[in-house]
Amino acid sequence: MALLLTILIVTLLSMLIIDINSRSYLAYARARNSVNSLNAYYIMRTGVSAAMGFLEMDAKESTVDTLSENWAQEIKQFPVGEGTVSVQIMDEASKFNINTLVSAQGTINDKAVERLGRLLKVLDNEEGLSERVAEWLQRNRDGLSYTFRDISELLLVPDFTLETFKKIEKYITVYTDRKNERNININTLGSEVLSSLSPMLTETLIVSIMDYRKENPFKDIGELKKVQGIDDVVLAKFSDVIDVKSSVFSVHAEAKASETVRRGVAVVNRGGGKVRIVAWKEE
Repeated sequence: MALLLTILIVTLLSMLIIDINSRSYLAYARARNSVNSLNAYYIMRTGVSAAMGFLEMDAKESTVDTLSENWAQEIKQFPVGEGTVSVQIMDEASKFNINTLVSAQGTINDKAVERLGRLLKVLDNEEGLSERVAEWLQRNRDGLSYTFRDISELLLVPDFTLETFKKIEKYITVYTDRKNERNININTLGSEVLSSLSPMLTETLIVSIMDYRKENPFKDIGELKKVQGIDDVVLAKFSDVIDVKSSVFSVHAEAKASETVRRGVAVVNRGGGKVRIVAWKEE
């Protein structure tokens, strides 16, 4: 009986020690993960701050914005403290602003509707969906000056499916200034957005523009006429919405600390000479 009692006590003590050890390990793991997550967050914000510094410096040194400038070059796994950060800056002015479909006074902009329709068509979507988006915006957002606050709100529009949204999300924005009609940068937009600006922009002209700007970024809109096939008539069809300078950018940052990863997107505006964050979200 004494031996059995001894064995029972030893077994219970062993189980108690194992339980205490497991709890201690879990508490340590939680604390470690919390520290790593906090480190990753601050590393991520450091990457965003650095990007803002790049953009502020660029604004002082350059009168145009192009994809060959320093701000447009992706930074991958740059060492920061006990982790790394990857940063990519994207020009929001390279996208179509869906808020231009309706003015702040509630008037539908037919040119913008046509342009969004062409963009939808280029991306293998229904062209007529553009008009339904504008009508929905006009009917449902009078209290918000007829604006979408985020591009994901397109999913509120009937018939606008998740599949359609995924095809177009890279090419649209809500952050550029719709009061300024020239809110698309000809030096940074892609061929998809460019093709949406005018029916006169044929595939040949689009290729010619994209090829020309690789070696000769446009310093003003008039320089587009140096591209073979672009004359005053063609240029007049889309010169009302293009510019060579940008003010709004999205900064995509990914930070790693140990095995912990945190991602975030900051939308920044550098209008008025000062770069400031206007929107922030973690992914």
